[in-house]
Amino acid sequence: MENQETTKDRLIEAAGREFAEKGFDQARIRTICERAGANLAAVNYHFGDKERLYREVLLEAYRRRSSVVLPSLGDATAAEKLRAFIRFFFNQVVALKEEDSWQTRMMAREVSDPTSALDEVIRDWVRPRFEMLKSIMREIRPEADDRRLNALCFSVVGQCLMYRLARTVTGRLIGPEGDGLLDDDYLADHVATFTLAALGLGPPFGRDAGETPDV
Repeated sequence: MENQETTKDRLIEAAGREFAEKGFDQARIRTICERAGANLAAVNYHFGDKERLYREVLLEAYRRRSSVVLPSLGDATAAEKLRAFIRFFFNQVVALKEEDSWQTRMMAREVSDPTSALDEVIRDWVRPRFEMLKSIMREIRPEADDRRLNALCFSVVGQCLMYRLARTVTGRLIGPEGDGLLDDDYLADHVATFTLAALGLGPPFGRDAGETPDV
């Protein structure tokens, strides 16, 4: 008799592909079971219903994409912490070189067309990382009120996410060759250097690259 965990794992993989392709409303349990090589009763047995299956698959997507851990920063300066966080964010969320997996596509669908599961995702995965960034910003700008800290954090996140969410546009604007030069390491360093310059923790942007500033 087949191990029940094996059936459950196959259902998660099959459901992930189905939900990523069609979204929650258009996805069909029958198709998921056919893809998983399981009978229709298996979803009810392992998950209860379609909504709970979706929730479990979405959380699994975040678990897999959140395997990158922010390194221990010890006695690092605030600037070093921010640079490390931005690199961590690129590796975890943007990952331009990563295969366009069902996890990535399902997460993007959930953000653009949210279900009730999004609250759990924010609580367990998004908020802890946002609070981590906010604590770094608070160290950099201790005088800032909560509104300013939130805006500073969203400015960093917005720069990073642009490279994920606007890929179909940016690739057409600068062509495949130019797009290929903007790898994760380069972009993480660019966003970090740009942000630190804006926060007064680095030289005017471009100065450290040997560029001559405008007079």
